[in-house]
Amino acid sequence: MANNADATAHKTPPRNSAEVGLKSTPHAVGSAIVSEHISTIAVEVANVRPWIIRDVQNFEKCEADTMLQELLAGCTGPSQSLSASEKSTLLQNSLKAVMPICNEGAVALEIKGHLTNFCDIDPEKATYAPFVSAANCALRELNEVKIHGIPAFEEDDKTNILLHVNDTMPIYQDHQGRQSERKPDVVVVSHQTALGANKQKSQNVTEIACKPPKYNFQWTDVRSTLEVKRPRKHLPHPPSAYKTDYVVPAPSARYMKYVKDADVKPAGSTPPTGSAQTPHEASNELRPSSQQLSRGVKRKRAGNNENRTGDQEPKTTHPVVQNGLYVAEMFAAHIARLHVISFIVNNDYIYVWFFDRENVIQSAAINFVQDLPRFLVPPPVMQRMRYDQWGLNPVFEPAPGFLGEVMVEDMQIDLELDLKSDECITHFGIRGRATTVFPGKSKALSGLRRDPRFLNGSPKLVGQLYWPEMTRQSEPDILDEVYKIAQTDPDVRGHVPELVWFYKFEGTSTSRIRIALGLKDAEQAKQGSRVLYILVFRKLIPLATLSGKEFLAAWWQIVKCHRVLWKGGVLHRDVSPSNLMGYRLRGQFIGVLNDYDLSSFKRDGPSGLERTGTVPFMAVNLFMPEAIAGKVEHIYAHDAESFVWVLTWICLRYEGGKLLSKPRPLEELLKVDALVTAEKKTHFWSVQLSTMRPSGSHEVSWDLVKKCFLGIYSLYTPLGYRKLADQLAFELLLEGPMLEHGKEDGLSFGK
Repeated sequence: MANNADATAHKTPPRNSAEVGLKSTPHAVGSAIVSEHISTIAVEVANVRPWIIRDVQNFEKCEADTMLQELLAGCTGPSQSLSASEKSTLLQNSLKAVMPICNEGAVALEIKGHLTNFCDIDPEKATYAPFVSAANCALRELNEVKIHGIPAFEEDDKTNILLHVNDTMPIYQDHQGRQSERKPDVVVVSHQTALGANKQKSQNVTEIACKPPKYNFQWTDVRSTLEVKRPRKHLPHPPSAYKTDYVVPAPSARYMKYVKDADVKPAGSTPPTGSAQTPHEASNELRPSSQQLSRGVKRKRAGNNENRTGDQEPKTTHPVVQNGLYVAEMFAAHIARLHVISFIVNNDYIYVWFFDRENVIQSAAINFVQDLPRFLVPPPVMQRMRYDQWGLNPVFEPAPGFLGEVMVEDMQIDLELDLKSDECITHFGIRGRATTVFPGKSKALSGLRRDPRFLNGSPKLVGQLYWPEMTRQSEPDILDEVYKIAQTDPDVRGHVPELVWFYKFEGTSTSRIRIALGLKDAEQAKQGSRVLYILVFRKLIPLATLSGKEFLAAWWQIVKCHRVLWKGGVLHRDVSPSNLMGYRLRGQFIGVLNDYDLSSFKRDGPSGLERTGTVPFMAVNLFMPEAIAGKVEHIYAHDAESFVWVLTWICLRYEGGKLLSKPRPLEELLKVDALVTAEKKTHFWSVQLSTMRPSGSHEVSWDLVKKCFLGIYSLYTPLGYRKLADQLAFELLLEGPMLEHGKEDGLSFGK
């Protein structure tokens, strides 16, 4: 490891004592399970929908005033640290400051008129315009409001925001060669963005905001979204005068909850929970990406069946799930985004949602018709919010759409990431590590003296950004131990990635907002908390791009490297195609076991709350209920089985290093929950395997696949899983079949 990296090493804290009873880390749920491997395992973004359901259904709760206080406190400046009483005073001052707009003069009458129209109008789509008119009218007047402790409003079309009706105009975004299409009801954008999308020069932009834009918005320009639902036809009108007291919602309306039965399950698939779409969102799915669908090009409002791909989509979507899909798009639109704030409007209630990579937080409902003062607290906050308060990472994106050079000030490292490269590995989801990988350049890092321990001669670098759990041993610390083992063992030397430099962004911990909202104390907040890292490696080549004997030889090199590391106390525990890589050295491909961010030391036992593994490749034994609860030890045989699943996956789904077109074998493993995954995997080896055929470029490996599955089959008995010692598992599942295969085919891979 480079010396400058050593200077920034940070040890992760020890595992919480509450986890002593666990034999392995419980499995996480949600989009993190599959969405970090969109490119390599070929999961469609549309297929992540069932997993996003799991992200949003188990939210944390906070009081409405508590959330408002925290939003206000964020506007006082990044160096400010307010006490609970100071935050309460700030909210009370804000409520008093907006009262004249609620109760006095022509403006109050105008806002009440829009709200009355909102209450009386039916159907749902017709309510967008009066809601947006009321909010933008308030925003206009709030520009002049002065709140003690909050910065004054500054006129700037680049930063001044407004609400804009969007439905039915689609917003597109590319995700590793596939394109999503979403139609949020209402969006929050800057004045400049609104004018550009309508090709208007008029400064009275609020007049055009009550209709869908003439041209498509881009997700990079969308600050937030509002999902609007109107199940009730008529709502109570605004009161004659407002007070500052909180209007307590009915118990059933206090929080917006996802109800599984409210969604329609897609035909022909078995997602872990129901998922669906509203009729105007029936085209919210992926289509092939096109350079012609570029910024500023006017696009047709898509019909319900236009360019449909993949499985049949459901007809209705619960607003909580739809909101989660929009949030995933906003996360994906920005590099290393810290958080997203979004809103759901249901009848006359509005709910504030805060999303980060740890979990979802929802504040209690505010009745914006009966409790207008509280509804008017967020607008002046949003008018004055810095980019980082919207969740943009100021290091990587000081302004929306920034594509310049990145500077990490503490180390003065220049790093330019190529965000438009076809080689980027991006993330679509909400919770989890959110791993993204970009090609990069750095004069400072390229000028470092090459470490003789590493054989990869590539001058190219890649930057990896991800959010690991803070209670896990850090990946740089894991790699330090890996490098020590590599110095003495030839099966590891040259077969591990070269970490050139890394940095931990200390100020990004997800625990801070939870402590501030009173959801957890400092000790409780450690569990599940995540923090942003950037790691820079020498560039590697995916193993899936190889074929024939070369592929098999490299796969076996990685198997042996993994075995030695396991014996040395480094437990990888995430064997997947994305983590099997390599490089070329004097014409020979050298296999590399990559990605140690879910690894651990055997001496430490399980840590963190995140599942260890990528679903389609995990051992069947890890999908049992007791394993999901963290009561089954993750043993070597589980990783050995993962190697066989990776081998099978590539043999069946790749031809000549390219992913085959649909229908592809094993596709269903991308769409189902843990128990169904176990059922489908056992069905595969007991029924389907004998009739399956590999692609032409992987025929040399197929007999080996079948031999390996004979060993796997023997572990799953009517009496339960047969646990083997590590060496016996290696010999039964991998080494024995490989040696036999080599003899039969005249191949030599060595022990």
